[in-house]
Amino acid sequence: MVSIERTAYPRFSKPPAGKELQRNFTPTEEERAWAERTARTPIQRLGLLVLLKTFQYLHYFPSLEDVPLEVINHVRESLGYAKRIVIDYSTERTLYRHMAAVRSYLRVKAFYGTDASEIADKLAHESAELLDQRIDIINALVDELVHRQMELPAFSALDTLAERAHAEVQERIFNTVLSRIPPKTLEGFKALLFTDKLEHRQSEYNTLKKSAKRPTRKHLEMLVEHLEWLESVSGVDSLFDGVVDTKIRHFAAQAMAYDVSELRECTEAKRYTLMVALIQRMQVRARDQLAEMFLRRVATIHKRAKEELEQIQFSQRNQIEKLIGTLDGVLSILAIEPDNAVAGGQIRNYLAPAGGIEKVRETCAQVQATSGNNYLPLVWKHFKSHRSILFRLVHLLDIRPTSQDHSLIDALDLIKTYQDKHRIEWIEDGIDLSFVSDRWRKLLREGNEEGFGLGVSRRSLEICVFSYLAEELRSGDLSVAGSEEFADYRDQLLSWDECQKILPAYCDKIGLPQNAANFASSLRDWLSETAQHLDDKFPECRGDVALNGDGEPVLRKPVAREIPASVVSLQNALTQHMPSRHILDVLANIEHWMGFTRHFGPLSGNMAKLNQPAERYLLTIFAMGCNLGPTQAARHLGNSGVTPHMLSFVNRRHLSLESLEAAQRELNEVYLRLDLPKAWGDGKTVAADGTQYDFYDENLLAGYHFRYRKMGAVAYRHVANNYIAVFRHFIPPGVWEAIYVIEGLLKAGLSVEADTVHADTQGQSATVFAFTHLLGIKLMPRIRNWKNLTLYKPDKAVKYQHINRLFGDSADWGLIERHWQDLMQVALSIYTGKISSATLLRKLGSYSRKNRLYFAAQELGNVIRTGFLLEWIGSRELRQEITSNTNKIESYNGFAKWLSFGGDVIAVNEPDEQQKRLRYNDLVASALILQNTVDMMRTLGGLQKEGWKITEEDVSFLSPYQVAHVKRFGEYSLKLKRKPEPWIEDATFQQAAASVQEMRRPTRKA
Repeated sequence: MVSIERTAYPRFSKPPAGKELQRNFTPTEEERAWAERTARTPIQRLGLLVLLKTFQYLHYFPSLEDVPLEVINHVRESLGYAKRIVIDYSTERTLYRHMAAVRSYLRVKAFYGTDASEIADKLAHESAELLDQRIDIINALVDELVHRQMELPAFSALDTLAERAHAEVQERIFNTVLSRIPPKTLEGFKALLFTDKLEHRQSEYNTLKKSAKRPTRKHLEMLVEHLEWLESVSGVDSLFDGVVDTKIRHFAAQAMAYDVSELRECTEAKRYTLMVALIQRMQVRARDQLAEMFLRRVATIHKRAKEELEQIQFSQRNQIEKLIGTLDGVLSILAIEPDNAVAGGQIRNYLAPAGGIEKVRETCAQVQATSGNNYLPLVWKHFKSHRSILFRLVHLLDIRPTSQDHSLIDALDLIKTYQDKHRIEWIEDGIDLSFVSDRWRKLLREGNEEGFGLGVSRRSLEICVFSYLAEELRSGDLSVAGSEEFADYRDQLLSWDECQKILPAYCDKIGLPQNAANFASSLRDWLSETAQHLDDKFPECRGDVALNGDGEPVLRKPVAREIPASVVSLQNALTQHMPSRHILDVLANIEHWMGFTRHFGPLSGNMAKLNQPAERYLLTIFAMGCNLGPTQAARHLGNSGVTPHMLSFVNRRHLSLESLEAAQRELNEVYLRLDLPKAWGDGKTVAADGTQYDFYDENLLAGYHFRYRKMGAVAYRHVANNYIAVFRHFIPPGVWEAIYVIEGLLKAGLSVEADTVHADTQGQSATVFAFTHLLGIKLMPRIRNWKNLTLYKPDKAVKYQHINRLFGDSADWGLIERHWQDLMQVALSIYTGKISSATLLRKLGSYSRKNRLYFAAQELGNVIRTGFLLEWIGSRELRQEITSNTNKIESYNGFAKWLSFGGDVIAVNEPDEQQKRLRYNDLVASALILQNTVDMMRTLGGLQKEGWKITEEDVSFLSPYQVAHVKRFGEYSLKLKRKPEPWIEDATFQQAAASVQEMRRPTRKA
């Protein structure tokens, strides 16, 4: 049976109080009048209105014994009745008559005795076709029944409906997939599960789950072999014809979590369906990883060639100095001897000790060959060891163009033709080289005296094609079939017909014009007004900004707010008075308060069969979030009886990325409802930044970070101005952090939606400025190198009195207007979740010579960035605000790392597990932030009672990142069964938790 706590089935989890009672259980005048007409006595009216209000809240009639006394008392007081008036339904006939009256008044259809049960059964089967967990099916049933104004049945009835529909649909899918698997392939699957105690102690099934290691040539070869092995099982996509992708992904997740023994316990049909789903997902992942590794290896080849050129140039200094000395000697002879014939003879004699004219010319040729920054002639040396594996890679991946330009793909087909013809050094003309630059073109046709005119150098063409393949895969001009990260993004966009249906409402919400001409015109007016405003006020800004002799603005560094002495005293008092806490006690308190572990459970959605599941979940969160890991955590948990296997099993089978995010959102929502955080910010502004974490290096996520000068990955987060983290994701070093700016806001999923983002220099680019604007987000980064950026005038002819020298170009409004439809199509596709903003921005952030959308996004982004920089230059307050908010995320990063005290290295290589570790860490941090906020509220209240004068300004300087009172080390012990601390029952904190849970209740749709 599914745990009711994990579903949206409405119930009284805790007695409602305060505002919740007033909001949900106060009869209206119309309802009172109806009760007067329907029931004759006060006792009956009280019972009738209690039935009405509880039905409106729950959408079913609860047992009267389950109705909290607080609800009955509130309804009684609202009616003005004395306490002696109590509900009395000793006659069941009256109870049933009142229930019927409530249904009639609310126009709700009874579940039992009508066709509602048949409708629910049909809905359950429809939901089971799309959803894979019974929890989700039950939630869908609850929402749809409420929407159709039908009474909800008992939870057990919904659970039975969902279980039956889920089982029938699953069995049909499993049997269908099994029937489609060819017998020979099925025998291969059986072999994957084979183990024995001697030679095959571990089955090949575990090999399916293998992930890419660090991007070396050897590991590239291993990954190619792995994908070849995976693709030896052909036609897996056709086995799932008619099955939605979400179910396939869930099947693969189950197979990923199972080991061989658990898989053998499944029915044959389920076992092989899960295996096929895993193979399909692993094929997709391997293609993504192989393409990513290809990009990195090509980049490494070019990097090594550049480094060799630098070394050669450094080593040639002696040759260059000798040549300069030789030249000086020749010039001295010419200056002294006026007779050309005599001078010529003297020069020949002078050059003889240096090897004569030919030797000097040879030395000159060597220096000229490596002059400048042209390292391309040196690439072959570093490419040739990769040649065979790169050819295997391009034969394995199905690479396709995303535009009408096929010149690069044609060149790829050509070098495949000549792949084994090593004796052919020159390929005859006729090759379309429109995709290459002039520098490459020169190298392709360069040769010795006999080589000129023979065509294109085969070796150079191979290097050139592979280099451009990497470049165009990165920019999205090429795609990989069967991939996700490198798929053709155009296939994932909404059609323009679909966009037009939602365009008017979307533009009204965001505040954008609904056609291309008005869009470009309004943007032009805005940029003109912004520029003119700065020009008019510029003389008043001389204390903060001025132009130097080159026309560059010189800005006064923002000064942080001075911390008053009263704040220092208040902080010291807080440190002394706040209760000492252990992290496990904090997690136990948050669980007692809101029961957030209900989000966790088996992947199947059934009730957990663990002993004391809440304790197991909290211990796992502690072990992983503090980076102790299962082994170290179990070693320090004393006599709790917890083993490393238990913690590892719970992590693998009960806590997923999605459930960790759901728990995180609940903690954030409760935090938003407390009063103290409102003194720090409204939550509508976030700061985005990344911080480095040390990693094992046998994976694609880890890399060398040039800023921190060590291996690791970047934890990229969004932290709101009220100090909570609303988004987190590990990204590799070197990936432009700006591509996750939009993703972080769209995936926060909180009731308070942020609309402004502050970021460091890494959090901006023209493309990101463009799409944040189209999505109604104000991007306001702190840009260190902003003087190197080009600012755009609204019109080439316009002149400004003070700031004219700031601008380097003018905006191309025609380009923006022509591609407005393309830009809006992308923005709407991101908004509706049709395509990931990070995936798209990664492509559009790379230079493309083919993609018109790239140029339009760059132009729009340049305009928006110019407007922002003009505002930023002219406003000291804005610069201070940006600095203040970006400092908050730096403080959060330090706070989260302080909690990751179990070790310096994230010791996992599996991609999903890596992302889970960051979410564990943030979940522990959020729990401590909540506990600190509660303790600060109670401590501040106590200090005020003692006579302290605490102002709002003083409180605004405080932070929930308090750690002086927190114990990290010692013997760990979780005491979940102890009596909850008294503050948990306080109405203030109870209402905050109850209002968040109330958000999950279904509501009738208009």
